[in-house]
Amino acid sequence: MMKKIISYISFVLIIILFNSCGSTGVNGELTGSKTTLKDWRIPAPAGMVKVPEGSFVMGANGENTPYSSGKKRTLTISSFWMDQTEITNDEYRQFVHWVRDSIIRTEIYENYASEAIDDDNAAEVAFSYGIHRPVSDWKDLTEDEPDADDFENLDQGLIEFVGLNWEQRLDPSSPEYQLAVNSKLIMSSEEQLSRKNSEGRDFFPHFQHKKIDVRNLKYEYPWMNNRQLRGRVSDPSNYNRENADNDEIGIVTPETVAIYPDTLSWIKDFTYTFNDPLFDRYFWHPAYGNYPVVGVSWNQAQAFCNWRTALKLSATSPELRAFETQYRLPTEAEWEYAARGGREQAIYPWGSPYSRNSKGCFLANFKPLRGNYWADGYIYTGRADSYWKNDFGLYCMSGNVSEWTSSTFNPLTDVVVGEINPDYQSYAGDGDSPAVKRKVVKGGSWKDVAAFLEVGARDYEYMDSARCYIGFRCVKAIGAPKPNVTFEEQTSPSIK
Repeated sequence: MMKKIISYISFVLIIILFNSCGSTGVNGELTGSKTTLKDWRIPAPAGMVKVPEGSFVMGANGENTPYSSGKKRTLTISSFWMDQTEITNDEYRQFVHWVRDSIIRTEIYENYASEAIDDDNAAEVAFSYGIHRPVSDWKDLTEDEPDADDFENLDQGLIEFVGLNWEQRLDPSSPEYQLAVNSKLIMSSEEQLSRKNSEGRDFFPHFQHKKIDVRNLKYEYPWMNNRQLRGRVSDPSNYNRENADNDEIGIVTPETVAIYPDTLSWIKDFTYTFNDPLFDRYFWHPAYGNYPVVGVSWNQAQAFCNWRTALKLSATSPELRAFETQYRLPTEAEWEYAARGGREQAIYPWGSPYSRNSKGCFLANFKPLRGNYWADGYIYTGRADSYWKNDFGLYCMSGNVSEWTSSTFNPLTDVVVGEINPDYQSYAGDGDSPAVKRKVVKGGSWKDVAAFLEVGARDYEYMDSARCYIGFRCVKAIGAPKPNVTFEEQTSPSIK
């Protein structure tokens, strides 16, 4: 009897296993992959506010709006995250410091890795700055202190170097730190001497001391050249698998950008003006930490967005990286939609057609009256969180600094773009016309009159130019719809 019971149970288990393994649905019906994240909630990125989806009439509402985008038209914009303030000096310094430290860490590792096979001390230093991973059944690297034998295994391909160890503290007084800085970041003695003697006097005396040559602070990253991609799609004959990785095709384009702001812009932009204190201190001094970064070109702003995305992904678990979207510059339409704050006919972000409130206080940092820069509270830039937020919770969408967008400037943009999330871009190469290198800037700045503060106003600057009155802020696509909302709920007036 017991054998019959066991046999029956075994038969039932086999049937259950057969029906569960390889099942494609209940009773053969389409049920989906079961990977829907029903309770998914989109976390708000730090320092950003949500700009809700909606539509607006793009174009000038004032009579004398500069560089108006042409004919008014209704556009529909998807929701996105946007920085509440312009990117500040303190935030951009984090980028600069990361690039500086990555160069130092890489140089330390490479210097000591070359000697590690013969020197246990060099092996220990190299391993402390680099992350390694076994590629065979070799011993765990954490079992013992790293030594020369470990690097012999690395040389033989038993382990691999997979990245920098950012947990290792940098000690500026250590010999490995000094060696890396002197070889990669400090201006050479020959160049210092040539600069000193170029005009028969001490040219920039501080160059006589060991200071980082900021021209060496370069950030490298790849980006997708959509122009090349569109050409390949329109003409498939240009593509074959054999030359898919050919650099001449250039779909994935490597980019190297010197990322230190052009602090000289404070002097270059205003001839015969004593802006030397701002040239000397504006970017690095702690007192200006919450002020918007300036002297940053469009290319540098793009590099910052790429780094910010990589920084976020490095701290995100592998399971959730697929749900992250990249940081980027806003399109012209996104910027104008956000600046209006939901006010359809607004001339300025605050809704009023006037630059003052009822108490007579100026509502933005610009060039008021007949050039009395101090009348609004700031002679130059002000804190990034100055004045009042618009209805979307965004500061300084007009005034303070003009802001880069991702869009290419074209007087007839309204003729060529679509009505849903319009995005007019061109990818300028070295041999392209200067016209395609013009990028739209919005919002007006501390040195502009009120007309440039209008939300429909637009101006342009060349993508490789850096000005002391142009900054930027980032946006980030939402990436997923509002969860668990039915069509009836979506169309209900109670849904916000």
